[in-house]
Amino acid sequence: MGRRIVIHPGFHKTGTSSIQHFLWLNRNTLSERLAILQLRHLKEPARMCMSFSRKQNPLLLSDLVEELDKVLAAEGVTGDDTRDILVSCEALSGHCPGWPGVIDYSTAPFTATVLAGYFGERFEGAEVMVLYTTRDPHEWLWSAWRHHLVGQKLTEDFEDWARRLGPAADFAPIVTEVAAAIAPAQVFSLPLSDSARHPQGPGGSLLELFDLPDSLRHALEPVGHANRGPDEALSRELLWLNRSN
Repeated sequence: MGRRIVIHPGFHKTGTSSIQHFLWLNRNTLSERLAILQLRHLKEPARMCMSFSRKQNPLLLSDLVEELDKVLAAEGVTGDDTRDILVSCEALSGHCPGWPGVIDYSTAPFTATVLAGYFGERFEGAEVMVLYTTRDPHEWLWSAWRHHLVGQKLTEDFEDWARRLGPAADFAPIVTEVAAAIAPAQVFSLPLSDSARHPQGPGGSLLELFDLPDSLRHALEPVGHANRGPDEALSRELLWLNRSN
């Protein structure tokens, strides 16, 4: 198998935090076989993509290639580096829908196409893939609403919010659009209900895309759930606080 590059740009609230905690915890164990780029490495590209999701002006991505070059240089990821590459950062799909000014993932296909093209050009001959983690629509809406209760002064109750944001939970059209745009590169979707059943959780499930030796896989430490939202009782309290002065 030649060099493989997997871009995991979301979606939010689909096990991404668990995946990224798993990758960070096991970064030293994986480092000889896998170059891992996460939000901590991609702050400026992520900021650009989030701004683009709010304002939908492609000029906001005009420096994206330059910033990605800086990231690779800082992390020592070069054409001579034979390791596979994993990019895992949901902010590359913009803000989570429901953030002020963002109602869906309509900008995500454009940024995914740019990213796939960039890595394909920088690492000629590598196999570039895009993987989206997904979730049951109702579960996603419930998780995203609770997430936004903490991150902003959201005052809508769940039912009203879910009706307004419902289309954002339909991930299939986004995956299909990206697949058409970057063909023949492959695009995969991984439901949280499937990835959570992996012995090492969503992170271990994602790593199945790489040709890692069994001895290395067995040495990886699992993690628990990450970035769980507030429970139902606390959500009611947060909604009350957001509606108050």
